[in-house]
Amino acid sequence: MKKIYTLRVLAWIGMAALVAILFWMAVAWCIPPYSTPDSSAQIYTIRHQDLRDNNPLYTNLLLKGIKEHDGYLVLGTSETNELPNGNYFDFLNADTTIHAFFSVIGGAGRTPCTYFPLIQSNENVRNLKLLFFVNPSYWCNKLAKSNADYFHRYVSITEYRKANHPKDQDVDHILKVNRRNVRLSDRIVEPLSCIADRVRRKYHQDLAFALDPTKFYHRLTWADTAWINRKARNCTPPDSNQHNYSLNISSTFNVYSYMLRPYPEEQYRYDELRTMVRLCREHGVDATFVVGPYNRTAFEQIHPEYLNDIQLVVTNTIRLLEKEGAQYIDCSELSANPATFDDWQHPNSYGAFLIYHKIREYVLEKENR
Repeated sequence: MKKIYTLRVLAWIGMAALVAILFWMAVAWCIPPYSTPDSSAQIYTIRHQDLRDNNPLYTNLLLKGIKEHDGYLVLGTSETNELPNGNYFDFLNADTTIHAFFSVIGGAGRTPCTYFPLIQSNENVRNLKLLFFVNPSYWCNKLAKSNADYFHRYVSITEYRKANHPKDQDVDHILKVNRRNVRLSDRIVEPLSCIADRVRRKYHQDLAFALDPTKFYHRLTWADTAWINRKARNCTPPDSNQHNYSLNISSTFNVYSYMLRPYPEEQYRYDELRTMVRLCREHGVDATFVVGPYNRTAFEQIHPEYLNDIQLVVTNTIRLLEKEGAQYIDCSELSANPATFDDWQHPNSYGAFLIYHKIREYVLEKENR
């Protein structure tokens, strides 16, 4: 038994394991990438991990499908997540007068910089029709500055390196400040993790789908009008038991649990948005920016001293978009509408229904040009 634990035996075991790993890595690169024919339907969404790694199998199918079916890709932060009674993209997809489908990617902290690598490195973004939701709350509190935690959640180290071109100083600066305070251990582990994931993908994805293609299609979320039409198509304001009308928030939300303090003088979010507009223009993305509403009633009742600042954020954002020649939809006009918010920053389904009407008007006008 002691012989097993001698240095020589342990060294042999380690060498055998290393040779086995290198062998299977070498075999992995011999597995051809799995490819699919052009899809007859548009994908509704893909997994966050596949977008984070810019997995070509999924991102290319998503982007190509949207363009082939003359659809839109909707991008946003936490206001663009699913809502029980439907969000603005659900109402758009349920509207039969609009001859386009809206694929969706949303999530807290999915600000423009998390899409820089995708726009810069994936040629399929060219001629893509894009709706990007700009939420004024990202000019408030610590959200007004770069957020490394969010960035790491949505951008892998390999995609970061693809996009971090020093020749584009704006992109380089924005991405570097989002990579601040990265521990040395993470800097070492991340590249190794990316290599391991690529090897795993060869077996778990390319080989597995080649042997059984049905596994691939089961991983996808298609544009299925049946379940979309089950969503509410005519949303009405919530009743007083569900909604606090004096503050325009859900009756279950404690308005004092957190506060939004606007910082209209902070430049980071403006720089980020300006760079997003430029990248979309340079890479042929047909981008339209949706300037979202803020809960004006809550600001008026709880912190009226911040009201001018949050309005200044909206004004500055619109001025920036106009100066850059960007297409935009001004939904900030809905900020004072009653019964429209769940909290300080997230519209409820009724608020989303009003946003849908604003976007619908724009899309129909664009289709008929």
